[in-house]
Amino acid sequence: MSNTPPAVRRVQVGLILRNLRNAAGVSPPKISERLDWYSGKLTKVERGDLTASAAEIEVMLEMYGVADDQEQAERLRALGKEARRRDRPSTVPDWANTFLALEGASSEIKAYDPEVIPAILQTEHYARAVLSNPLDETVDPEPGVAERMMRADRALQDEGPQVWVILGEAVLHRQIGDYQVLRDQLQHLRKMAKRSNVTIQIIPFTTGEHVALGTGWVLLTLEEPEATYVYTEALTSADYIDRPAHTDAYKQAFDRLRAAAASERETATMLDRRIKELRHQTTE
Repeated sequence: MSNTPPAVRRVQVGLILRNLRNAAGVSPPKISERLDWYSGKLTKVERGDLTASAAEIEVMLEMYGVADDQEQAERLRALGKEARRRDRPSTVPDWANTFLALEGASSEIKAYDPEVIPAILQTEHYARAVLSNPLDETVDPEPGVAERMMRADRALQDEGPQVWVILGEAVLHRQIGDYQVLRDQLQHLRKMAKRSNVTIQIIPFTTGEHVALGTGWVLLTLEEPEATYVYTEALTSADYIDRPAHTDAYKQAFDRLRAAAASERETATMLDRRIKELRHQTTE
């Protein structure tokens, strides 16, 4: 049995089904009527939030005109079966589950954050500090910390995705945890930046205004099936953007941020300088 998490398979099945439906020109109301689905269920299936049963997949294969394409049909049936496996209990809100699946299936992850280091590059102590102030004070941060460490192990392995992160200079100064926690986190960034599949750049305060002031996002690129998503997150919800007119704008903005940011060598110098400052502060 595949080691790929069921949540990832749900996303892949949803993307394939959406592509087949668009290619066949079948309207969503026809699908919902044939399968007796409530309004909105097709969107959830195609986004990977819900699974389709084996019987439902068979109906869609027929409606999309691919039931006789044995290779494609069998592949989708197999992915659907894996998608219906029992998933492990989630430690994130329901609205973030799809993001974790997309992240796990991505061949390329590009992230911009002006003030917090992205989860897959966080150390355990930094993650614990970030998660220690939830809106719901009864929530235990430890399962979330473990989840982030697991995601980092998966994303940063040698055969993992290409990761490109652009950070605001504020991440070097915002005291998340104590001085030691921040110093260790920046040392971890320095170490990760040496990996062949990881690029880290920092936008200095002196850059001034730029295209992404007041925003932050993650660009996720999937190869199989081919797709690009933009993920933005708020306190109680998240948005997944996949229309090319929008994703292309975010790609362009990311490229402009890359040009505005310090080079990899300059970023390393900024990290080293701040690590040295924090070393002095922890010994005072």
